[in-house]
Amino acid sequence: MAPNLVDVLRRDAWWMGWNTLLAWIPVGLAFLLFRGHRLSRSPFWWAGLMLFILFLPNAPYVVTDLVHLRHDIMLADRGGPVVTAILPVYALLVGSGFLAYHLALSAATRHLTRLGLGAWTGRVTVAAHALCAIGVFLGRWARLNSWEPVVDPGATIERIVVHLTWTWAPVLILATFLVTWACHFMTKAIADASFDATLRSARRLHATLTS
Repeated sequence: MAPNLVDVLRRDAWWMGWNTLLAWIPVGLAFLLFRGHRLSRSPFWWAGLMLFILFLPNAPYVVTDLVHLRHDIMLADRGGPVVTAILPVYALLVGSGFLAYHLALSAATRHLTRLGLGAWTGRVTVAAHALCAIGVFLGRWARLNSWEPVVDPGATIERIVVHLTWTWAPVLILATFLVTWACHFMTKAIADASFDATLRSARRLHATLTS
């Protein structure tokens, strides 16, 4: 197992690390932006919100990195432990990305609830899935980076129009939306169950220590 694991990390550590960093940037932005109990009117806050929206698709984008999986499996040693060496690395990559997506989106929806807009959380979540599906499509098939709309808006708009008018664009965006929705649903369920279990264990431990 060790030689295959080392080979995978040697080949993929750079791009996996980079994509993981990009996936967690929205989490940092979310915890900076969504802390107050009132809607901010600061232009810096709104600029930060735009960055949050631009970078959010980087979190679910990691699921498309599974396109590299076949190549890594083919490069594994004959009879090598693909299940115990290669698949766990990709599972960790995808799981980390959707955990980041869940945390960022949860911070945003909690902020809406604090503002008295809790009824909008469901619609905002669906809208986030849709925007991320478009962003993931543009990132994977148009090779568009999150910062390009800021540094080169003219060329970015042209590339967006060209790719969104492609015949297969609606199909791929819909498929990406469904995958994003399903993975977010599973991640949220696992994260909430883990949090509840940890909280119950902590309460039992506290009750034992104080009794």
